[in-house]
This record gives sequence, structure tokens and C-alpha cells, in this order.
Amino acid sequence: MKEGRAPGEPGNSRERGVTVHKVAIWGAGTMGRVHAGCYQRSEEARVAYVIDQDPTKAQELAATCGARAIGEPAAALLDPEVDVVDVCLPTYLHREAVEEAARAGKHVLCEKPAALSIDDAKAMLETCRACGVKLGVAHVVRYFPEYETVHQMITSGELGQIGTVRLSRVGPFPRGWTDWYADETRSGGLLLDLSIHDFDFLRWCFGPVDHVYARKARNDRPLEYALVVVRMKNGVIAHVEGSWAHPGPFSYKFEVCGSAGMVEYDSLKARPLSVVTAPAPVSPRGGASAAGSGTPGGVAVPESPLKSREPYLREIRDFLAYVRGESTPRVLPEDAVAALEISLAATRSALTGKVVSVS
Repeated sequence: MKEGRAPGEPGNSRERGVTVHKVAIWGAGTMGRVHAGCYQRSEEARVAYVIDQDPTKAQELAATCGARAIGEPAAALLDPEVDVVDVCLPTYLHREAVEEAARAGKHVLCEKPAALSIDDAKAMLETCRACGVKLGVAHVVRYFPEYETVHQMITSGELGQIGTVRLSRVGPFPRGWTDWYADETRSGGLLLDLSIHDFDFLRWCFGPVDHVYARKARNDRPLEYALVVVRMKNGVIAHVEGSWAHPGPFSYKFEVCGSAGMVEYDSLKARPLSVVTAPAPVSPRGGASAAGSGTPGGVAVPESPLKSREPYLREIRDFLAYVRGESTPRVLPEDAVAALEISLAATRSALTGKVVSVS
């Protein structure tokens, strides 16, 4: 570390008046490639290192962004110019990597889920705090424009009192490095890795969860299908569907029903966002008092149809602003821990067949 610089103090440079963060991407798999592309499109960061035990993958990704490919993290962690480490490793490696980067004085953006257990996630958070660095967890759904839109409609009261919510996220089974998704001790399974997106979204919109009840079908491992009933503490009931057994392309959709209307979204539709308001009350004169509005290998990476509001890039920019102390990010580490807690409760419910409370 450069002499005279405190842990967590940015080691970035300035180009044309813009702070440029030097980033090390740890993991050259699917999400490492996605994040690398975002840094290339951002004027706020430059990828300096790509770290991966597979030299071919590391070199191929590094070549796309003018970075140095390395098999072990030491060189990147010892480089005083690197101030951000982006952890895009399999979930079971998150804690070790995050804590190693934090102890080297680097801010850390970590892919979701944060960890496989609450103890590990909290330990990561505490290590980053003790080392004086920022931790971000990439719950990217909060940055998808369609989810932002419905979140605003819910929280503003535009849909009235919400009664029920349906969320679905389905696709073929993901094939990762050493097939780690198939091993629940390394991936946590469907409810932890995939459905956590929807659990985080529910909590963002409605606050804490009271309890969950889940059922899961997995007769042909590693294929999985799950349904979860989620009861929020404010009374809203949500149904969450997740599948790693879907024969078609990856897709996601939602339906939110309130006393003043309903909004639905389906990523497979050409015009995916549809809003239907409740019928306007009839005035004493017989007219409406207000106008209604009417009507196989690899890992799937969802994309928003609104390219000008690219969620992965906006997520990264939000984290970099957090690193610079300019703003509070949309997703705090505590949010990631809470989403993990819901996923683990749903997993326990699916295993036991019982309702599980979420503290």
C-alpha cells in the first residue's frame, strides 16, 4: 500500500477532471465479463487486473479491457493504485475473497448472494467495516427500469393498497465452473441463488418479511422448481416462482395487484410493461370522475429492454459514487444480509414442509 494512505483511501487517479478508479476483477466467468464490459463503458473506472485460476479465461477477458491477467490475487491486492476489487467468484468463495481484499485496503463489490450463511455474510460486513472500506453486494434487480417503475408505483400509492404480488424467474439450469451450481453446498441451490432476486425486491417494496412457506420439486437433480408463499409484515401476500428446469429461454415476470389498479410485466413480451387501473368511480352525474388508463450451457444473464438505463452499469456507477462518499447506494450490505435470510428461510421450509418465520 502506498505510504501515507489509510486503508480504504481511494488509490484512483483523475483524467480530464473525472475520478478514475482502478479495478481488479476477481473471476473471469459470466458475471466477470458482464462487469468488465460495464467498466469499459464507464468513464469512472478502468480495469487494471483480471484474476482467474484459468489462464485462458483470464487472458481473454484481460485482452478486451487492456488489463493484466493474473492467476492469484497478490499482485492486484498489493498494487496501491487499485482501490476496488470486484468479486465475481462462485458463492462459496465470496467470504474468503471479500475479506482478503478488505484487509488489503480495497473497497469491494461482491456478486449476489453475499454468502451461503448469515454468519459468513455478517463476518464479511464486519471485516469491511473494521478495515475502513466499503462493501457492495450486486443485487442488480433494483436497477432494472421495469422494477424501478413498479417500486415507485407501489411506494407512491399509485396502485392503492397492495393485496397480492406474483413474481416469476425461470430458465434452464446454469452451467458454471466445475458445475458448482449443481452442488448445493457451494451454490445454496435455486432459492438462494436465483429467487433471492425476488425476495430482495419484495423487501425493497414492502419492508420486512414475516414468514415463508415453500415447496420444491427436484426429482431430476440438478434441475429444480420451487414455489414460495411470502407473507410480509405489512400483510401483503406474495407468490414467488423459481425454476432451473425451464426448457425455454431465461425469463422473468411480475404482477402486482392493488386497490387502485394492477401492473404486470413479462420479459418475453414485445411490449412487456402493462398497467391496468381500477375502474374510475362513477360520479353522481353518471360520468367517470377520473380517466382510466385501460389495459444450454453457461449462465443466463437478464437484460433490460431499456438499453439507455442499463442496470449493470448503473449498479456499478452507484457503488463507485458510494466509494467516493458522494451518495448512499440503493443496496446496502444489510439489505443483502436480509435477502439472504429470506432465502435461507425458504430453503428450510422446502426441506421441512413447514412454515418458517423470518426474524
